[in-house]
Amino acid sequence: MRIDVTKSRELQAAIFAIRSLDKTIQKLVRQHTKRIAAPEWSKALHRKASTALERTVLANTSVVTVTNQNVRAQSASKGRPLSGGLNPKTDWPGVEFGATAQDATYTRVSPKGTRHRVTRKTGTQLRRRNREGYVFYPAAREMVPRLASLWVQTIVKTIGNAIEGKQE
Repeated sequence: MRIDVTKSRELQAAIFAIRSLDKTIQKLVRQHTKRIAAPEWSKALHRKASTALERTVLANTSVVTVTNQNVRAQSASKGRPLSGGLNPKTDWPGVEFGATAQDATYTRVSPKGTRHRVTRKTGTQLRRRNREGYVFYPAAREMVPRLASLWVQTIVKTIGNAIEGKQE
């Protein structure tokens, strides 16, 4: 989900302002923005996550990256596979968008050697399919305007503090 800055003069002004700043002030803007945005993004994901799997895969892997051009809020892009084998980096869509429960039928051989058919439900550990998403996308819809506002406010405040000679 992205904000088109060509539609907002304020965001364009913020980007042009940060480009023209001294490198140390640019660094301060990035640090202040990340310090405030990262916990807010994590809280938003935790509020939307209702199962332990969603918290583990989506909420606990939240990351905010701040550059002079943008603020990027991510999830499920770090960490290693879980003990059961689920890899958050590749398997997050099932957790975010759910799955359709289906019957899987197969033939198995019992320990005594007899063959029989087994039918099992697959996908029941995931929520029902939802195109809108359950955790990341609702949190992003809520947080993107807030993160943009925070970024602009941080740029203005940091420039103001630099003009006044305050160290923060």
